Amino acid sequence: MSQHGGTEALAAELASAIDLVMNPMTQQQARLEAYMACERFKEESPMCAQVGLFLASSPQSNQQVRHFGLQLIEYTIKYRWNCITHEEKVYIKDNAIKMLNVGVGPAEDRSLLPTKDALSRIIVEMIKREWPQQWSDLLPELSQACTKGEAQTELVLLVFLRLVEDVALLQTIESNQRRKDMYQALNNNMNDIFEFFLRLVEQHVTAFRETTRLCNYTKANAHSRVVEMVLLTLSGFVEWVSIQHIMSSNGKLMHFLCILLNDKAFQCNAAECLAQITNRKGHTKERKPLLQLFNEEPLRYIYQASQIPADPSSTLAVEQHHNFLKKLLQVLNGMAQQLVALWGKDDATQRPVHLEVLLECLLLLVQHPSLCVSHGSALIWQLLLKHEPSSKDFAMVNYIPKLIHTIAPRIVKLPYPASTSSPASLSTEAYIRLEYDSEEEFALYFFRCRTDFLEIFRLATLVQPLITYGYCEQWLQQRLRNAQAEADAEAKSGNVSCSVQDPVYLEWDALVSVLDGVLSRILLVAERPSVPAGLRLLEECLKLETINPLTYSILLSCISALFVFLSMSACQITVTNCVAMSGVSLLPRVLDKIFRALVMKPPNELEKVQAKSAKNLRRHAASLLVKLAHKYPLLLLPVFEQINGHVELLLKGARTSGPSGWAFGDALKSPLDFMSFVGLDKPPSFAVEGAATLQNRSRILDALHVVLGVVKRCTWPDDPERAQRGGFVIGCTELGNPICRNPATKHVVPLLSHVLSLMRVLNELFAPEALHALSEGYRGIHGMMEHEKKLLMGICALPTDPLDATIRSEPTAFEKMQTFMMMVTEGCYHLMGSAGPSLGRDLYQLMGLSDAIVTNVFSRMDLVPDYRLRPIIRVFFKPFVYSCPPSFYDSVLVPLFAHLAPLMCERLTRRWIYIASLYESGQLDGEVNDTQEVLEDQLNRTLTREYLDVLKIALVGGQIGADHVAAGANANSNSVAMENEEHSMDSAPQSRASQSALLSDIISDLGGKLLRNGLIGNYVLMTLLKAIAWNDGMCSMKAVNIAAPVMRFLAAEKLMDENKAVTAFTAVLQGMQVHGQHEANQSGLVTLGVQFYELLRPQFPILSEVLQHIPSVNAADIQKFDEKIAVAPAKGNKVDRAKKDIFKKLTAQLVGRSVNQLFRHEVQIANLPPMQSHKAKGAMGTTADIMDSNQNASLARLFGPEK
Repeated sequence: MSQHGGTEALAAELASAIDLVMNPMTQQQARLEAYMACERFKEESPMCAQVGLFLASSPQSNQQVRHFGLQLIEYTIKYRWNCITHEEKVYIKDNAIKMLNVGVGPAEDRSLLPTKDALSRIIVEMIKREWPQQWSDLLPELSQACTKGEAQTELVLLVFLRLVEDVALLQTIESNQRRKDMYQALNNNMNDIFEFFLRLVEQHVTAFRETTRLCNYTKANAHSRVVEMVLLTLSGFVEWVSIQHIMSSNGKLMHFLCILLNDKAFQCNAAECLAQITNRKGHTKERKPLLQLFNEEPLRYIYQASQIPADPSSTLAVEQHHNFLKKLLQVLNGMAQQLVALWGKDDATQRPVHLEVLLECLLLLVQHPSLCVSHGSALIWQLLLKHEPSSKDFAMVNYIPKLIHTIAPRIVKLPYPASTSSPASLSTEAYIRLEYDSEEEFALYFFRCRTDFLEIFRLATLVQPLITYGYCEQWLQQRLRNAQAEADAEAKSGNVSCSVQDPVYLEWDALVSVLDGVLSRILLVAERPSVPAGLRLLEECLKLETINPLTYSILLSCISALFVFLSMSACQITVTNCVAMSGVSLLPRVLDKIFRALVMKPPNELEKVQAKSAKNLRRHAASLLVKLAHKYPLLLLPVFEQINGHVELLLKGARTSGPSGWAFGDALKSPLDFMSFVGLDKPPSFAVEGAATLQNRSRILDALHVVLGVVKRCTWPDDPERAQRGGFVIGCTELGNPICRNPATKHVVPLLSHVLSLMRVLNELFAPEALHALSEGYRGIHGMMEHEKKLLMGICALPTDPLDATIRSEPTAFEKMQTFMMMVTEGCYHLMGSAGPSLGRDLYQLMGLSDAIVTNVFSRMDLVPDYRLRPIIRVFFKPFVYSCPPSFYDSVLVPLFAHLAPLMCERLTRRWIYIASLYESGQLDGEVNDTQEVLEDQLNRTLTREYLDVLKIALVGGQIGADHVAAGANANSNSVAMENEEHSMDSAPQSRASQSALLSDIISDLGGKLLRNGLIGNYVLMTLLKAIAWNDGMCSMKAVNIAAPVMRFLAAEKLMDENKAVTAFTAVLQGMQVHGQHEANQSGLVTLGVQFYELLRPQFPILSEVLQHIPSVNAADIQKFDEKIAVAPAKGNKVDRAKKDIFKKLTAQLVGRSVNQLFRHEVQIANLPPMQSHKAKGAMGTTADIMDSNQNASLARLFGPEK
């Protein structure tokens, strides 16, 4: 190392280059050249380490230059350690330890943190390569460095922290064997390491307090920094070490941490460390010791810490205290998790004696003005209320009244504060401004908070129903008394407030939410409120008269919640039961209240907000009637005539007859007739009430929604005996299962031809002649609506109040027409999608059904855009295929797939080629998210996934998914929305269970018929094989899971030829090339590739030639693979691991790399000789405390000649 002059010159040049790079006044070109010169030196110069050490240790170097010098050393260790000489390694190691002993700068100087971190990483990189086998004195050396002062102690702790992150927490070490070696070495020395940490905490906390008392704040800051680093380092250990180390010395560590919670200087770090301990997972034996935290002393410390007031004189102090409380809640949450996991599991784990201290602490935290703190505490209350032993504990029962009185005011909606009030004011508004930067962000969070606060009421009702109901009863009675006075004042003045920001409305809204939450659980408990009291409350709601649409709507919500008492009273009807009779007498009054809301007009119809509020009220009343009819059908059945009479009266003015009925039929003859009928060929204008086109549009929607409602709601009883008694059973299948008839069949089937004609017309609207006939003002009428785009792109809508009349501006004539077109389109596909499950055999046995669907639903599909094709596939065709009885496969489904399979294969192929061209041209580079191309890309991915879902149901069976269940259960015809129930585009990655589909799924009867059909089978196979390599990971996984059983079936049926075999195997290799860098995709593709080769190689030897085309493939490996395949396959469809390993090796050159891996230097860490077992080491008597050792260990054997 005698090149001092050359080293100094190089260092000076590099220092100048670094100064140039870091100077903000440097020109861009000069900065780039200087940066590239530094990078070239780092990668090419053999003097990296020497120059780096000179720069890092030179007193003349500034912080940036020193940091770069340390980077040069780290680079040498990471990428050249296996190449440099033994002398160079010793030279680097000696100088690094020397720098550690000298220190970088004062511990309290936080501006030096990047340099300190860089030095610690150098030590850690050497540890990764040499410890423990060839650096046995590491721990004594680190211990010796700590004796030099606080600055050196801080560096040693940084070394421990970075080491434990790489070894245990993040596990970033490239060599698994070396990671195991270090993990074992850490565990072997863990007792000494923990004693070392605890001694540092005790020593430096004491020194901090003493120096603070003496007003030596510089020294106090140094001790404070050391304590902070010890706690931070401990946080990296306590998550994974054995519980015996944490609980050593009678739980001394946890005792220290609880004490430090009350010291403002250390409470945040102490809380973070304690949270890591309390949130540990593991076996019961590992968790039980943590219950020591429920002893009186720890609970008192935690309670006192939670009650330390924030210092309002400083904004920074308020923010720090707020952060501490959030971390303390993590501690309490972990404690609660441990308690509910252990309490009651065995006789030894029973109720903590001092549970009340914890409950009092949680109650006070719920009362904190910060929503974040209050919500965090509420989540812990939820945990305890869901746990049966804790929820029934006498202390919990006593705290429930206090809890609900505290929670209820929190449910009242809060607006985002307009003023920027200082956090020092300690108000809720100030904390909101502190936590949330925008109104949208706060609205999302408050919605989540409110949901969890309401859940507390629901859970508390299951424990103490009379308490929660009594609270609601008092609150509602008080509000009704106030509301009567408010209604009288509004009636006199005529001034009606329809603002959802009005404090009165906000209180009503909170009350209704709580009332609904409590009464929704009343029937689940044995101890129920008095029915007469509930009916009296319902009667008081009916008595309140108001002209305010918002108040009226709230009253309807109260009536909806209290309706459960009518149901309860109906169950008690006897001749002498006056309670039941009073319930029966209230029912007509309830219906009258609802129907009066349906015709209510606002006090001032010219005032837009009032008019919108009245419209919302009418919509609410109609929805409530549907809800009650669905929820309490037997209760409403005796008054059906009254309900029917009211509905007939309301619809009387909207009915059509005579020539108008004929006009509706004529409108479906052609797209031009339909456009004229609804006004698409005329300029957009606000049609006056009674205008022909407006009435026509209204009649189409009314007719469609009536039929849709009937199809969705009418069905036969689930109970076979009731179905038999009711006359729903009309025969039996070949297997003896009953065939049921829907009572609506004879009414709906004659109308299906009109629905199909409407669907044909909707498709034909995209024909050139129809688009040309559009009025100029309606040119973009068929485009996607904004809410459809947002849902497709995964943009969440903000939670809003449905009664808010100001959230939407008045729609334009264009927007009204676009909404009409969307509702008609979605209504049609929902109707036909529901008809299969609802009407059953009566639908599928219709003569010419498949031809009718092809000529109407599938009409002009080449012109229909992707966003209109999606509902055809997912909303109509998917449940239609799923519900088809086996006896109609040949007559209905096979012809439909014969039409659809070629069309979809060609369309999807064309679209994926187009999307690939957009990526190649740079128009889809991941940096834009609002262009038409991005929408097209997402649409194409979603459509492909949904079509693959249909193929899965047809070929191997499966569930149709939650979206159709939800659609079937939704009675409100106004909410015919496909996208609201959409989950497929953002569904979670496939589970282990779904991955097993590769091995277990077999082709269904329908799948067999489709695959045996030459045309359908070829196009289905082609679609699946292409989808494997299309640039969408989820599409590829779906296709892989279907392709495996398809290929097994085709091979068993002798339907494979050489061309198909080569295409199939090539598709797997292409899939590996596109998706192989993703572990989830690679696993399925490897299994599929081996299965294909096992199935097809014996019959088609040409497959081995396909493997030979892989770049840099080893012929010997192919030969070995063939030999493995020749061995009898494993039992069933299981794939031998050895075969998969060889296939992975063969295809390794095909697999792409993730972007984050593309330009990474390969870090190689050589394995060291096996470690000596810990037991043998102990037997040799080397049990001295290595952290206390101050011996000058000889370095002669360090990096010994065997290296």
